Amino acid sequence: MFCVKCGREGRTYSALCRECFLQANRFTSVPEFLDLNVCAHCNDYLMGKRWKHYDLEEDAVKDYAADNIALRQDARIAELEVGAEKMDAKHYRVRMVAHLFHEDLEVAEDMETTVRVRRNVCPKCNKIQGNYFESIVQIRPSDKRFSDEERETVLNRALSYVEGMAKDSRDAFVAKVTQAHGGYDLYVSTISLGKMLSRDLVSTYGAEFKESSSLQGQKDGHDIYRVTYLVRLPPYRVRDIVLINGRLYMVHSTGPQSAKLRDLKSNELLTVMNQDLRDVKVVGTSKDVLDAVVLTETEREYQIMHPVTFRTVEIKHPRDFERKGDTVKVFPYEGELYFIGN
Repeated sequence: MFCVKCGREGRTYSALCRECFLQANRFTSVPEFLDLNVCAHCNDYLMGKRWKHYDLEEDAVKDYAADNIALRQDARIAELEVGAEKMDAKHYRVRMVAHLFHEDLEVAEDMETTVRVRRNVCPKCNKIQGNYFESIVQIRPSDKRFSDEERETVLNRALSYVEGMAKDSRDAFVAKVTQAHGGYDLYVSTISLGKMLSRDLVSTYGAEFKESSSLQGQKDGHDIYRVTYLVRLPPYRVRDIVLINGRLYMVHSTGPQSAKLRDLKSNELLTVMNQDLRDVKVVGTSKDVLDAVVLTETEREYQIMHPVTFRTVEIKHPRDFERKGDTVKVFPYEGELYFIGN
């Protein structure tokens, strides 16, 4: 076989020798100018059809230039070297070297382009700026009012949940938060996210949950609804101390259907349905639990110094409990001390 252009004998590619073929053919190309959109609010970059976060703008510029390389179908890139030089605040000069294969040929091709960074607004931020929402999650206390610290804890829990969902979906966001009736109203981007957030709060706090919807209008012949989820937190929280039928219990854990309580006399765990705890009386919180110095310890009891009167008091040693440090935590109630633990 010989080259139809120069007559050289040997392996040919489309009837041309290696040198003549490479002189007549190029496998890669890139536009002279590329426009990379960056959101002016969240600083995410539009890469193809997806908005993506980058810590460094230069990395976004490099990826965008590489993504816009046009490659012949009969070639494949084995390695790509990309370098970016910032020309001014909005322009980068990008140089690339593509190491590629065509049949048994190994080829290196240079490319250059200018990436222009354009500030824009992504659809998500456009919705947020317009206060777009499809559902409202109403977080309310029951008879027990939220303290400022507790209200902030619950809000942070809700916002952290949405933030976690937003890592996988740009449709997940809270448009705004307002205080209402001792709690919060969260204006949530989608109906499904509002429901998932409500269920997470129910699971975390053992809350009551109600759902209602209202027709907002029509779009493209379909009814548009807005859904409100009411999440009413119970009067107790984990580690609160409650009074039931004259006995004290500490709330050990909560769930969507039931809560686990620890009997402060017997130290046994009890499972109670949430609906049976709606009107329970909270007699103490973690702030009411005190440290008591241990004077002596046996398998059956502790001798401790009363944290208020400083008298020596005996208190039952729970089975399998191992003390850490020189104190144990106790809860004073109606003249009696109840053992809490470490």
